[in-house]
Amino acid sequence: MSGAEASIEVAEALALAARVAEHDGVAALSEDHRLALEGGRPGHLAWRGGDGALVALAARAHDAVELMVDPAHRRLGWGSQALGEVLAEEPETRLWAHGDLPGARALAASAGLRPVRELLKMSRALGEAQAREGGAVDAADGVTLDLVALDEATDPDRHRALWLDLNRRAFADHPEQGRWGQDDLAAREAEAWFEPALMWLAYPRSASGEVAPRPAASVWVKAEAPQRAEIYVLAVDPEQAGRRVGTRVLAEALAQVARRGWREVELYVDGANLAAVRLYEGQGFAVETRDVQYVAATG
Repeated sequence: MSGAEASIEVAEALALAARVAEHDGVAALSEDHRLALEGGRPGHLAWRGGDGALVALAARAHDAVELMVDPAHRRLGWGSQALGEVLAEEPETRLWAHGDLPGARALAASAGLRPVRELLKMSRALGEAQAREGGAVDAADGVTLDLVALDEATDPDRHRALWLDLNRRAFADHPEQGRWGQDDLAAREAEAWFEPALMWLAYPRSASGEVAPRPAASVWVKAEAPQRAEIYVLAVDPEQAGRRVGTRVLAEALAQVARRGWREVELYVDGANLAAVRLYEGQGFAVETRDVQYVAATG
């Protein structure tokens, strides 16, 4: 078996990820890691068979790696070799296993890795009832939330800046989301699925009609498939905790999704974020799949 190499053709890597996803029934690459590959960020490793074909890949984004092996080359030691070389290079690397599949669990256990984080993919069906529930976001405590989309903003650059500021504060403890800057936002806006009409900021408006200068929350919807949308990001200002802002904004987002004809909606949430999990369960979401992050056991 050949050792790792850092020279990777993006198209070749994406083709491998597609084969793995088709075989396993879950995505092999997260969006973050795909963008890291396409953007030429360093740290990725590849392994090739005797014929030069790509058989294993370790894609890196920030401090986490997503490792995949071509289904046609499994049970031949490629996974163990690739994982061993990744850990030898950076022992504290965090590794994602999409779908929490038995093979990934066995490989992690053989290397002495332990699970430290769980990412839940939750989903639910939508119908006419959700579409009829749309409209102005209901008032609570005398405050109404006015939703303004990016394509409605009088100053789009300010809209983006306010979105990033809210995102940083809402996800201050999140290892990926809280790091987003202008380049990360621009990369998402360049994606084929992006629609400025589906990226909202929610501004509090008092009973007297005064609108706050800063948003209380944001919600961003992604077209995932012809019949399925994703609540891509839902962020609530920490100062708005306890005011049911997240519940109200999510309900409006679901109404917007239903009115556009999508019949299913999904989202991702950290399993340790129990308040968010309860919020989504209360809106009819249930766990569809689980991704697990592993690190080397210590002590």
